[in-house]
Amino acid sequence: MFGPTSLYLSARDNDDLGLLAAAAAVAVMFAGTPFVLDDVARSYGVSLGAAGLIATAQVAGFAITTFVAGRRFRTSHRFLVWGALVAAAFNGLSAMAPTFPILLAARTVAGAGAGLLVWLSWAKAMRSSLQLRSVAAVGPFTILVFAPILSWTAEAGGASAVFWLTGAVFLPVLGLPASFSGFRLNRSSLSPSRSNVVLVFTLGIMTLSANGLWVYAVVIGEQLVGLSPFVVSLAFSGNALAGFIAARIPAKAIPPRVWLFGIALAAAAVAYGNNPFLYLSGVVSWGFFFWMATPAILRSIAVWSVAPEERVGDAQSAMAVGRAVGPAVAGMIVGDGAFGTLGAFSVTGILLAAFMAYGVSNYRRTRVPPQERMR
Repeated sequence: MFGPTSLYLSARDNDDLGLLAAAAAVAVMFAGTPFVLDDVARSYGVSLGAAGLIATAQVAGFAITTFVAGRRFRTSHRFLVWGALVAAAFNGLSAMAPTFPILLAARTVAGAGAGLLVWLSWAKAMRSSLQLRSVAAVGPFTILVFAPILSWTAEAGGASAVFWLTGAVFLPVLGLPASFSGFRLNRSSLSPSRSNVVLVFTLGIMTLSANGLWVYAVVIGEQLVGLSPFVVSLAFSGNALAGFIAARIPAKAIPPRVWLFGIALAAAAVAYGNNPFLYLSGVVSWGFFFWMATPAILRSIAVWSVAPEERVGDAQSAMAVGRAVGPAVAGMIVGDGAFGTLGAFSVTGILLAAFMAYGVSNYRRTRVPPQERMR
């Protein structure tokens, strides 16, 4: 119950309200995608699978930006301002897009702005476990609040209204404080940890597999399970609450593979449950398992890095590529309703990520982290 208070206090003490607001705004933007797919398909006369390309487009921009930023940029307040302005403007343009190709282009640029903001937030968060938990928790907490709002907005005004809303949430970032020390990593200083590279790919595969199914979770709940939009929005709020609780839990000894297996079970419940109890249980537990797994993998990467933040751009880029490719593959699988096949794709991919994490854990048992070898 004290999570929101501690989140606020940590932001106030570290002068990072702008960074937390940026992470929150990005969370709202991505959370809005599942609520607009039906209306986008109808409004632009495309299939449901093709409508899922808006998720691919926005995350493609996100992935490119986080990858480049982690290699070329210094953290700076001006990037925070530019990221927020670009994201706000192109979410607004998405609301007015006259054709589907223009909508895809607008989502790509909006994703690029969001990627800049996430890179800034996570680059600083990787420096301490407290900041990592705060930034990890702000997304689920924001979705907890906004899921019903996004559902109501989609019902009342369709996709355009959702895009206006997701653009507006970036504007507070412009007036909030954020402190940066500024740094640029020398790529030659990267640790030679091959197991970290495997973990970066693990994050990408996990995100690709999970997000491919997740973007259709609203459609599954409404069309297959028969739930009302309001009940589905409550399930998304439950998912966010579970994720917020998980993200605020300090580091534990439980290995990431355990939580990845949990995500696979939750995905199976969503895809195959076909009744309200299993669907709702799967959606809610998904949030807990995902936000236990992701920070755990990021901590494993940080421990085996020369500097904790050295691979934050790589990790975020890998996850962004997963979020981009996942919906594209899912769209080809789904067509207009092949959700069973999509569920098999998602569960199999998440299990593969779990076995990759297990392999890294075994490999590291008899080896010393690079930081210790350099002492």
